[in-house]
Amino acid sequence: MNRRIAAGLVAVVLVATSCGNEDADIEVVPAPTPTATAIPEATPEPTATAIPEATPEPTATAIPEATPEPIPQLRVWPVTEPTVWPRTADEAAEVFARHAALGERTAEPRPALRSGSTATAELPRLAEDGSTFGVASTIHMQQIQLDDGSAAWVVISAQSDDIVVNSPAFGELLARGTVIEGEGQGFEGTIVFRVEDQNGPLGLALAQGGALGENLPFETQLLFDQRPASGNWAILVGYTTSAVDGSLSALTMLPMRLVDGS
Repeated sequence: MNRRIAAGLVAVVLVATSCGNEDADIEVVPAPTPTATAIPEATPEPTATAIPEATPEPTATAIPEATPEPIPQLRVWPVTEPTVWPRTADEAAEVFARHAALGERTAEPRPALRSGSTATAELPRLAEDGSTFGVASTIHMQQIQLDDGSAAWVVISAQSDDIVVNSPAFGELLARGTVIEGEGQGFEGTIVFRVEDQNGPLGLALAQGGALGENLPFETQLLFDQRPASGNWAILVGYTTSAVDGSLSALTMLPMRLVDGS
């Protein structure tokens, strides 16, 4: 009996020892530590860039054309309504130059310089060989509007640096005579003055100024008894001519109102 018990105990011990050895052969691998997953930072939304409004292009302002003036009473050409009105300043200057020359040789005016409804053109002197030089007169013109609405050009005055009229003033002239004062020059100092209307001269006078390129003061009285055909205006003309061929050397023409009472 005791032997059976002892044998059983030995068997139990052997089994237990065998089980313990099996457990010793198993390597215990520790469980991996879970890695913390990095949460990506939120990508900021792109800021909307404000698109500047387009700056509107400035609108080109149309420059209004100069409005022609009514026909002025104070003008030196044409003194009466012509058959054909000059439609350009150049045409007006050319026709006026032939009119002012009174049949004498004269040069063609240089191209007109226009500014709005006014223009100027130089009338050069004419040499014996036909070439031009210097300035006999500067022609002052104005664009006008005719009754039919069309535009034309008239000559308001012609002025020379060699015949400068200081008195009477532009637009004034005594009805029965006037004293003309100014400074100028001519061949042997002689300057011819006349007052005229559309029918021709009303009076004539000579003035003595400078010569050989030097302006000197002059004074002369221009007498006339007739009233101009226009009734209350006329033209004062001062001029000198070439001693060689009679062409215009200097020309001044001013419109004048007649004032009674002299």
